[in-house]
Amino acid sequence: MSRSAILLAGLIVLLNDSAGAQEYPNQPIRLIVPFAAGGTTDLTGRIIAERLGTELGQQVVVENIDGAGGTVGAEAAARARPDGYSLILHVASTSAINPFLYTNNSLDIREDFEPVSLMTRAPLILLARKSFPAQTVEDFITLSRQNPGQFNYGSSGNGTIAHLSGALLERETGIDIVHIPYRGGGPAMNDLIAGVIDILIDNLPTGLVQVYAGNVKALAITSTTRSVALPDLPTLAESGYPNYNTYSWGAIYAPKGTPRLIIDILAEAAIATARDPETIVRLEGLGSEVIGTTPNELAIFRDEMLDYWGPIVAASGARIE
Repeated sequence: MSRSAILLAGLIVLLNDSAGAQEYPNQPIRLIVPFAAGGTTDLTGRIIAERLGTELGQQVVVENIDGAGGTVGAEAAARARPDGYSLILHVASTSAINPFLYTNNSLDIREDFEPVSLMTRAPLILLARKSFPAQTVEDFITLSRQNPGQFNYGSSGNGTIAHLSGALLERETGIDIVHIPYRGGGPAMNDLIAGVIDILIDNLPTGLVQVYAGNVKALAITSTTRSVALPDLPTLAESGYPNYNTYSWGAIYAPKGTPRLIIDILAEAAIATARDPETIVRLEGLGSEVIGTTPNELAIFRDEMLDYWGPIVAASGARIE
């Protein structure tokens, strides 16, 4: 093909993309949440979708596609037409943990998705049963060092961010505690309240409910910054472990190949959503910090998280077929 023909072909593609962007969006958009309805990710997605739809002038409909730790929904999003009408709310597990955890994982967050905007970031919370003798995280670590292997911690399952946060806690503090995986955070919380397990690392929103109810003790926040929901609760970093920093997040991605002009329209609407005062209040009520980034900023964050979580997953020994 001649140089002029190549230039003409490129111009046609550019014009077609421009026309598509000028018409976009002209129909409802689906936002895939790769987990079941009612959980923290679902609630976050619905709050974001409501305001995002207002900014775009079209309804944004949440579609829950759960299964295999979020991989089923992620695969559905990756296979969707790259026309801007199918998006996904990726979280820590689907974008930075599952690629190292699942032996048969075929998805690559870099190759299969276009970054749009990092919307939220939320720490986890370190909880203890009400009767546990420790009152602070320092007490807990001291007791654990004095009694290696005698205490346990629950998580929402093998390879989850809660499990890996516990593995990182052991590595950073030098303690030896026994991991007990559950099939979800709900059963784990029930056993913590009942005193069956000693410690639980949980999502902040569900943990807060039980802390406020007086059913469990809050020992620490897992990120390096305190939570707006519990401003008096120290972080593990403040407690002497500066390298400890785990949190979940919600980030909007589109299927690979979505035209850049459409990505820019989505990103502008996403950033406006993250600046909306009512949306901020609602998301902060879930314990989230509201962000709102450009696509390039999300791409940098994505790469940082892959570099961070890869070695943690490997060191934990967690693998899922």
